[in-house]
Amino acid sequence: MRAKDRKRLRAIQRATGAGREAEVGLEWLTKQHGDVAAEHLAGLNWLSAILLERRRKCAEALDSELRTSFRRTAEKLEERLAVMRSEQNLLAEQPHVSFGRTLANQIEAHATDLLVNLGQIVSVEHTERLHEARIVAKRLRYLVEPIRAYAGEAQLVVKRSKKLQELLGEFNDVHVLMREIDQSFEGSMQHKASRLRDCLRRGDLDRARREASVSEWAGLVELYSRLEMERRELVATLRDRWLGGDLDALVAGARDLAQELRSADRPR
Repeated sequence: MRAKDRKRLRAIQRATGAGREAEVGLEWLTKQHGDVAAEHLAGLNWLSAILLERRRKCAEALDSELRTSFRRTAEKLEERLAVMRSEQNLLAEQPHVSFGRTLANQIEAHATDLLVNLGQIVSVEHTERLHEARIVAKRLRYLVEPIRAYAGEAQLVVKRSKKLQELLGEFNDVHVLMREIDQSFEGSMQHKASRLRDCLRRGDLDRARREASVSEWAGLVELYSRLEMERRELVATLRDRWLGGDLDALVAGARDLAQELRSADRPR
């Protein structure tokens, strides 16, 4: 795949990311609605309105330029990827490396990267490390999925890497929504000031008093505290389950799979 193709795909991914994050946030807020106290509803509704508007704008973008860009990019990629070309230098000192051996090297490298990434996390505040680990787990899974029917260790590697990917994905979703709440306080204050000014300019003092007595902040703090509880539960799972043994089992399985592929590649 050419650098230009990767650039286009990254642009599409970034453009759809905001809509996906808004959707995940709205799903979480919907779950909270059933047991939230009355004094917290203003904050929940405020945040929901922000995410609804963002989802709407992202959907509009998908329906116009982005959808067209994706279709053109997909058509070009399908045309080029339908044919595989391979060159081999018959005079080279190094022997030709087979697909199986190349795949084995990639699987082993990704397993090692995963071990290094998670091993260097000393705090759950290292969101970049967690994000990188999720991407590595996803790539490892995608590398192995096509050979599940042909290699004994492949199914277990896919299953474990998918579970780790999902856990780290939940971490990411929680961090994104916590950051959204953190950044929303200033916007809430500005919006409230604007509403109060409008009421006063219209001479609607009763409405101004009601507006002044209602704050989104209490609800936003409550939502943030719920996310913090979820984050602690995820931390416990990551620490007790994955760093306590499952990560080593995943890496060992990936290395065994790599060795299995290399053994199958040996001349008979």
